[in-house]
This record gives sequence, C-alpha cells and structure tokens, in this order.
Amino acid sequence: MTDRFCEACGHELAIRRALLPDFGIPAGSVCESCAATEFDADGYCVACGEWRRPADRSAADLGAVQLVTDRGIAHARNEDSVAAAVLDDPTGSVVVIAVCDGVSTSENPQAASAAAARTGVDECVAALAADRPSPEAAVAGLEAAAIAVRDVATSGHAPSCTYVAAVVRPTANDTHEVTVINVGDSRAYWLSAGTRDDVPAQRLTVDDSWAQALVDSGVMDEEAAMRDPRAHALYRWLGADSDRRPGDTRPVTVEVRGPGALLLCSDGLWNYLSDPVRLAELALARPAETAAHDLVDFAVQSGGSDNITVALVPIVPSRASVQQ
Repeated sequence: MTDRFCEACGHELAIRRALLPDFGIPAGSVCESCAATEFDADGYCVACGEWRRPADRSAADLGAVQLVTDRGIAHARNEDSVAAAVLDDPTGSVVVIAVCDGVSTSENPQAASAAAARTGVDECVAALAADRPSPEAAVAGLEAAAIAVRDVATSGHAPSCTYVAAVVRPTANDTHEVTVINVGDSRAYWLSAGTRDDVPAQRLTVDDSWAQALVDSGVMDEEAAMRDPRAHALYRWLGADSDRRPGDTRPVTVEVRGPGALLLCSDGLWNYLSDPVRLAELALARPAETAAHDLVDFAVQSGGSDNITVALVPIVPSRASVQQ
C-alpha cells in the first residue's frame, strides 16, 4: 500500500473510520424526567441523576461498508461493538472491519467489545500501511485486540468478548482478496449472487463453541447441536481469563469476483438465519445500505433475543469484467 500519512505533518490521509454503538449524547438532548439539558460523561442527568438511555440502533455508512448494530429486544443494553476503516488506495478501497460480541456472563462486556473492535482495526490498518500482507495484518489486529481486552480487566473482573475481523482489498485481476480471522462465535460469510465463475455462498469462519465441537466430532449434526442448551458456550474468547493464544489462530483468505457481499455478524443475527444462501437472498436483494438494516430488522422481528450487529461489504465486478 502507499504511505497513509502526510510527509509534512504526519496526518492520516484518505481514510474513513467508524466505531459503533455511539453512546454520545446528541446536542440539544433533554432529560425525560426533569427537562434539564446537561448530562455527565456516563449519560446521567446532572440535575436529577436520571440515566439517558442511548438509541437502540446505531448505523454508519462508509461507502464501501455498511455498519448497523441494535440492542435487540431482550437485552437492556447493547454489548456488541463494530469498528471499520476504509482506505482509499489508488487501486480501490481497502476495507478493514471487526465485529465483537461482549460475553454477557462477564463483567462490563461492552468495554471489552469496544476495546477489541477499535484496537483490532487500528492495528490492522497500521500493519497494512507497513505493507504487510492481509493475513499478517489480520493476525496483528487480533493480537492487539486481545491485549486491549486484557487491559480493560480490573481486580476480580475480566470483561470478555468474541472477535471476527476481515480485510477486503482489490486485486490486479479485478477480484477481491478477502481475509477473515475469528475467536468465539461471531461469524464471517461470503454471500454470492450465484454467478458461475464465483465462489459460492458460504460461511468463512468456524465457531469456537460447544455446538461446533459437537458437529466437528460427529456426535451431532448442526441442527441438533444448536438445540443443546450449551450450544453457545465458548471455549475460546478474548479476555484476561482466557488461556488461549490468539496469535495461534489461522486466518482464512478467499478470492472473490462478485457480485456479492462479505457479511460479518454477531450471533444475534445468525441465531435466526445461518444458512449462507438464505442470507445472500436477503442481503443482496436491495442496496447494501438498506440491506444491512434489513438483516438487523429480520433478527429483531424474529425475536431479538440478543444484540445484533452487521457489517456488510458489497463486492461488485467492474463493468469491463462484466462485459468480458
């Protein structure tokens, strides 16, 4: 990649970023209890102490990637996080994404997921700027995210989360190289429109969960394993109480042509819709900005039993490639 920083002042060039959920208090907000307009950093009204509940849904449009995260119905707060960066390289947009799902049984899980998503993307971008290949950059992001989550821990408390990240970059032969890496059960999918010369729709990651272990051992098929009450129990996660080395995780790289989309999501979505072909039907039916909300709406309308987070990267071949 070309240099991402100005030689004169060091300012980062040609990059767009987002981190969700956005828990900031919008200007002009009014306390629902006393009509005061001042809030502290944690969202509590300075006058009466009432907590201002953040919006249930946050979204960001970075052009090359659409981000949506939603509290869902059952949970009191959103413990998921998603971060992304889009680097406008001369060869096309390079996209870096991380989706993290805070483990609800841990203390302060939303702090873990936010730290992991933000740090993972930042470190991955730095590695790409240093001309490291995508798989190395993905591992660097994961290792940095693991350290960031450990640093969030306090005495007696170990916030933890899952992690799935991706690097999408254009190639010289009008395809896109997609590299994914994960810990836990947040997933990455390639959603193909079904063209003959492209990679078919498929899940790109393998869950680190009890259900996946049952499937891998041949004890149960996936449908039966997901009915087990321990299905979502994790044997790998990011947190100070994890004894696994994230750097041992191997990234997966595929080369796709499109049309299609890369989907990263928390289990709040795939709990209700996990089949890649059906996900592709929903995700590719409308423009990506709308489709990302459609995926989240589907999960909410199906029960919303968990927080729901979606990152959707549309992949469209060039006109010249289509004409060939």
